[in-house]
Amino acid sequence: MGLRFAACVGWLSVVAASLLGACTADVTGNHPGNMGTGASSATGGSGAGGSTAVGGSSSTQACNSTAALANARIWRVTDAQYVNAVRQVFGVTAGPEVTEVDAGAADYTNFSELTLVNDGIVAKYQTSARDVARQAVKSHFDTFMACGTADVCAEQFIRNRIARIFGRRLDDTEVAGYLDLYRKGSQQSPQDGVRLMIEAALQSPSFIYRTELGKPTPGGPTAQVQLTPHEIATSIAFSLSNSVPDQQLWEKADTGALADPAVLAAEVDRLLDLPETKANLTELASYWLGVQKLRRAEKDTSKFAEFTPELKADMYKSAQLFVQDLLATGTVKDLVTSKRMYLNQAMATVFGIPGVTSADMVAVDTTLPERSNGILTQPGVLAAYSRPTRGDPIHRGLFGFYALACGGSIPAPPANALEIAKTFPPDASERELANLRAANPLCLACHGRFDPIGLLTERYDPIGRYSATDSAGMSIDQKSTLNLGPDLQGEVDGLQPFVDKLVQGRRLSDCAAQNLAVFTLGRDVKSDTSCALQGVKDALASSGKFRDFYKALVTSPAFILRDPQ
Repeated sequence: MGLRFAACVGWLSVVAASLLGACTADVTGNHPGNMGTGASSATGGSGAGGSTAVGGSSSTQACNSTAALANARIWRVTDAQYVNAVRQVFGVTAGPEVTEVDAGAADYTNFSELTLVNDGIVAKYQTSARDVARQAVKSHFDTFMACGTADVCAEQFIRNRIARIFGRRLDDTEVAGYLDLYRKGSQQSPQDGVRLMIEAALQSPSFIYRTELGKPTPGGPTAQVQLTPHEIATSIAFSLSNSVPDQQLWEKADTGALADPAVLAAEVDRLLDLPETKANLTELASYWLGVQKLRRAEKDTSKFAEFTPELKADMYKSAQLFVQDLLATGTVKDLVTSKRMYLNQAMATVFGIPGVTSADMVAVDTTLPERSNGILTQPGVLAAYSRPTRGDPIHRGLFGFYALACGGSIPAPPANALEIAKTFPPDASERELANLRAANPLCLACHGRFDPIGLLTERYDPIGRYSATDSAGMSIDQKSTLNLGPDLQGEVDGLQPFVDKLVQGRRLSDCAAQNLAVFTLGRDVKSDTSCALQGVKDALASSGKFRDFYKALVTSPAFILRDPQ
């Protein structure tokens, strides 16, 4: 029996065009670890504009006490969220490529205003819905319809499982529509009836898009609104575990208990302890910290034969484990002062770390000074920000500038940037090229802010190995002069004095909070001056613990509010 859901599928395109089409923003190089490296960045959210941080301390600018942490919006689920939701609610592991091929994206792209739907994606949703529904019914029909095959049992399925993927209760008219599908399918078999309901639900805009609009109002919200209990549960679940609410969180929303701040805080604590939350937050922080870029990094193996696919995979896993450990037990200061690395024997041999004999990754607290600056000295990150044949102080510098120092916005290069670069000697070293850029006023205006950070890593080669001397036995110069405000100013020799300056005051902590908030809020927050975001920064600055940041953000009263677009 082959029923088509043309009306439902067509509605996806209508939603995409009418509700999202006017909300697009140009984002280039937009993941938090590289936020602002493009010509522009995502806009949206609340606040009066301007920076919430000045130099290395919290802002002296008055914050906006009434602003929410985001605008009212709808937000299309990503492929990963689709997969997580159908596994959680229907017990099926769908293929990871629901709408697009996984190309190992190095940049974070899940901004709420940028997730559109076109005809090709609609067709892929239809195909995926059909496949998931068939698998789900084949494997779990008896669980779905535990009380039998009567309409009352189908209604329980609708009001429980379909409601959970919709993130809201269904009204009686909607329930009647799904029951009608069930009855039509059941003319062949009850299994076909359930299959058709799942197919329709997975193509519904109520699943494909999650709403943050508050209670329905004619014409949509025109003033600040409070999210419904189910929207609160959905927003928290997607923020922390990248999926729809689990049964316990859903029940708290359904009964209204989630409105109690104590219940909300307890649920957030519970979710933060779940393995899926830890895995999701680690992956998101890996975008901020450049780890995901390693997936796309390539090296000239004629020069770096050690950079095999196996070593690259080990380096990626090592960096991921470092980030996971940092979020679970570390502090903001540990981000740039930790001596911990995760190594197996093969990786330790390449990077000259003694004493590692395990074939599996193990935590090692090194005594080597060159591995004592946390994320800055992780081989995976150093390799991610290097070119195939040589180092890259520009992009290593930009990483430190944006991800750790939040040094401000960098404008697009001048129109003649390539022509200027062509005048530089082709055999010049990275140090010589940096000096040439510093001598040119057009280059210096931008490069003078981030090149000095990148030059501090000159002793690390393109795959992240350290050497104090070059091939001729000459000492590699790692000095530079910082120019990022009074707290990051003056000549430094290597990474350690840079880190010593960075951990003073609140620059690093506020920068970490600003970057991490992007993932939870789905928008750029550089211009956010809300008191709510400032309070979240204060929480992280006070304890230094990342868990406190996440809890402060999603339990903030402003997290459940939305401003009008």
